[in-house]
Parts: sequence; C-alpha cells; structure tokens
Amino acid sequence: MAIPNGLQRILFALLAAPAFVALLWAGGYWRFGILTFLLGASMWEYARILRRKFPEVGILPETWLPTIACVIAWLSPWGPLAAYGRFRDLAWILALLWIFVYAFRRLSREQAFLWIALMAAGLAYVAGWGASFFALSTGPRGWQALAPALMAFVACWVGDTAAYLVGKAIGKHKLCPELSPAKTIEGAVAGILAPVVFGWWWGTSFLHLPPVTAAMLGGILGFAGIVGDLLESVFKRWAGVKDSSNLLPGHGGMLDRMDSGYVAAPLLQFALAALALR
Repeated sequence: MAIPNGLQRILFALLAAPAFVALLWAGGYWRFGILTFLLGASMWEYARILRRKFPEVGILPETWLPTIACVIAWLSPWGPLAAYGRFRDLAWILALLWIFVYAFRRLSREQAFLWIALMAAGLAYVAGWGASFFALSTGPRGWQALAPALMAFVACWVGDTAAYLVGKAIGKHKLCPELSPAKTIEGAVAGILAPVVFGWWWGTSFLHLPPVTAAMLGGILGFAGIVGDLLESVFKRWAGVKDSSNLLPGHGGMLDRMDSGYVAAPLLQFALAALALR
C-alpha cells in the first residue's frame, strides 16, 4: 500500500531532521560532510533540470559538476581546504573551460551559449552559497558556532510558514501570478514580518546584536527567502518540472527545501561581515 504524500513528509522529517541537526552540531568533518552533501545534491539537481531543456548534453554534467562545486566551496577561506585556497581561481578556470568545451562538442550554436551561461551561473550560485554555509557555521562543535547559519535557515522557514498560513487564510491579491500563482501579497507581508520577530529574538539572544539591527536582518532574510523561492519556481516552470528531484521522500528535492536559504545565507554572511561580527 502506497504511503500518502503528507505522511511521507512527516515521517521523513521526523527521521531526517534530528540526524541533520546532530551532524551540524558535531562540528568538524561531520558538519562539513552534511553541508557538502547539500552542495553536491543541489548542483546535481540543477544540472538535471537543465538537461530537460538541453537533452543533448547527456548526464555527464550531473556527474562532474557536483564534485566541482564542492571543491570550489571547500577551497573558500572558510572551507576545509582553505589552506589550499590559492588554487581556487585555477579550479574556477578549469571548470569554465570544461563547460565551454563540453557545450561546443554537444550543442548547436544556437543552444551552446545559453547552456554555458546557465550552467556557469548555477555553478557560481551553488558554490557561492556553499562557501557562505561554511562561513556561517565555522567553529567547534556545539550550538554557538551554528547560530548564524541557523538564523539564515530558520528565518526563511518561519517566513515561508507564515506566508503559507496567512496566504491561505486571507490572501486575495496575487504577488506574481505569472511566476507563482499560489503566492499572495498578504502572504508575502507575513513572510517578512514573521522573520522580523524571529530575527529580533534570535539575533539579540544568540548573536548579541542590537535589537533594531537584529530585527532588520530578520526582515532582510525574510525578503531573501521569498526571492529564493520565486527564483527556483521560475527555473522549474521554465524547464517544465514539478520537483527538482525525488531525493527527499514527500519533500521533492534539495533545491525545493533549501531554495530560500540559498539566497539568505550569502546575504547574512555579508551583513555580519559588514558589522564586523563574522
């Protein structure tokens, strides 16, 4: 007997969430390992979605590019290979050369440059927020080192939940009907205000930020979450797919679950760096 989708979501969350949090808490290579899994899975899903529009490229990019994205992120100043960071630019150049040569061998002139641009953008996107994840969770085992990363993720999840509940209850005005018909302006407002409250509490309690600064960061993260969600929705609609993959039972793919945090994490990293706090 098939398990209903809703029950799958609940059962998987009950099993996966504690394991995910435990690996983050453990620090060291356990933390790097789970973040690397997020990186590689997301890059694989991105390349897989692109193949729907460019079937001629085959599955080779889905094999190599996840590894390349992880290596570039690992070579960042906060990654486990930071000591070899001088090779990061070389890794970028080699990756882009491979993308160019592969596209010219597989695609027509009309398709090649569009695929190159989209694949290079996806690689930069995934490797970029991967480096931000490492930056926001650097430090020994325990919760203190995770406080910035958790702020980025939880603020987005709080905003997404608030947007869904308010939009379903009182939402009447469509936010972007052509891009995401289910989203409403009322829901979007709730999706920003709820992270403001969360950011005020979390930022003052765990990051020792001034209350106004913490609330503003929460609002920015809520807005970034909405943008990230819309960005992935547009990408999937353009490619004609419903979920980025079936990797997470009942939840779709990694991009489906983490799309908001992928925009919020770099924003929070740069904001904390500007405030000289990270």
